[in-house]
Amino acid sequence: MSFVVAALAAVVAGLRAEPAGITPAEYHARRVSVAKALGPDAVFVAFSPAPVRRTGDVDWPFRQEDNLLYLTGMNVPDTTLILLPGEASHQELLFTTDRDPSRERWTGRVLSREEVTAATGVREVFSTRGVDAMIDALFQGTGFDQKGPGAYFATPFAPAVTTAFKEGRTEVWLLLGDRGQRSLALREQQFAEQLRARYPELRIRNASSLLTALREVKTPAELALIQRAVDITVAAQKAAMARVLTAARENEVQATIEYTFRTLGACCWAFPSIVASGRNATTLHYESNNDPIARGGLLLTDLGAEVDGYSADVTRTYPASGVFSPEQRAVYNIVLTAQNETFPLMRPGHRMVELNDKAQEVVGRELLKLGLVTKNIREQSELYLFHGPGHPLGLQTHDVYDRTRVFEPNMVFTNEPGVYVRKDDVIASEVFGKLPPAEQQSVRRALDVYDGIGVRIEDDVLITSSEPKVLSAGAPRTVAEIEALMAAAKRDAGH
Repeated sequence: MSFVVAALAAVVAGLRAEPAGITPAEYHARRVSVAKALGPDAVFVAFSPAPVRRTGDVDWPFRQEDNLLYLTGMNVPDTTLILLPGEASHQELLFTTDRDPSRERWTGRVLSREEVTAATGVREVFSTRGVDAMIDALFQGTGFDQKGPGAYFATPFAPAVTTAFKEGRTEVWLLLGDRGQRSLALREQQFAEQLRARYPELRIRNASSLLTALREVKTPAELALIQRAVDITVAAQKAAMARVLTAARENEVQATIEYTFRTLGACCWAFPSIVASGRNATTLHYESNNDPIARGGLLLTDLGAEVDGYSADVTRTYPASGVFSPEQRAVYNIVLTAQNETFPLMRPGHRMVELNDKAQEVVGRELLKLGLVTKNIREQSELYLFHGPGHPLGLQTHDVYDRTRVFEPNMVFTNEPGVYVRKDDVIASEVFGKLPPAEQQSVRRALDVYDGIGVRIEDDVLITSSEPKVLSAGAPRTVAEIEALMAAAKRDAGH
């Protein structure tokens, strides 16, 4: 593995300067945008998720809820943010874990309240144990201090909220998620039910669409973090291309990928790496990564590093031997052509659905040349390209996205066409069954030639005011580029 280590040393030297990250001022500006959009009668509450138990007394590594991370940068459990836009003195409240030296000996140091303020820009920081008392203080008109609710006759902590509540104007905004994600917002749902039971006159609103609109367009600081994650992922792709030449199993390549992530400064992967050899490359979300390397086959690696919460997502497909066979090259170039012909659509004013239509048309046109379809129609091309051609990228690998919104500058999307030749699936399909016998025979002959070849090429693309910018352009993409890198790796390894 020495050649991989040597290659990484060169990559480290060539990486862009490490981005400064999101500043407290930017987090504050995001919260101000949310407060302004919600209006003076709003109460906004965002919770961190509970740690997830892996087994026994072992938890999975904690990962903050994306919207709370977006608004505070606090990647720790037991964090709650409350925004009170109508208040003159108490507009931003953050509740965090108390310092406890006896606990910190076991699990690590907890930030002091002063450190939380310095990191987030929130000036009023309280103990997480005070959240319920604060909610009651808001709607019951009592005082509040860091030890809990104030005396019944004390000056109301949040008089504007209390007044609005008495006049029936208060709206409580929670991050309830969209219809496809509401199971992930269990704590918010429980909190909403408790509020309705205790204060039935309150109106509960969903703030998720507002946060989606803000998060879709990235700031310069966010783009720098995404680029860093992409650069690390590109380095991992290059390391994988070198490693597969001598690896015996998929998991050896995976180990090189994750070694590269950590060596170059990523906290972790943004999603479990896909390292799919041979026929496994025709499985879209193959993740076991334990099979032997198919020496004459392709290796598909779908990877993404995470940096300060921001994801990359880059896929490359390359020959385990270092040289494409004619059949592999033919399928690979179909996918490359589809990507090249859809890049121009990644401009302001277009939508992802246009990329999907174009990718299907191009794939169908090229598959027809190989005899894998009999007509360039979607029902046939979808037998081989059965997923969308991309997705938004940000704090999630499949980031939030309003599908009715057109591309705008500073949005980031992937572009990832693919072709997966699965003979048995095609023959078993209703589409194949409707073909005339002669056409079935023709397709069967082509399937015998290309069966088991799976190719996906995925790049991360920044929408600009003009030409799209491919953030992951450093990863070899054409057949010639891939074969040249792998030939160089062979020479460096002495093969």
